[in-house]
Amino acid sequence: MNKILLIIALAIILLTQGFWIYNDAKKRGEKYYWLWGIFGLLNVPSNLIIYLIVTRVIIDRHKEK
Repeated sequence: MNKILLIIALAIILLTQGFWIYNDAKKRGEKYYWLWGIFGLLNVPSNLIIYLIVTRVIIDRHKEK
């Protein structure tokens, strides 16, 4: 029973993370927002951290120049 609850909780977390990353990337005008959404479904939380670093730090620096 505990394994089933753990799997359900993990699925909810992954789907929520993927949905949030997809919506945020689309709102920010990313070219491949759908790919970011799929990337967000792979694992938690490292993909979220990578997304935030790439879109908030690296891409924003290039847009300022």
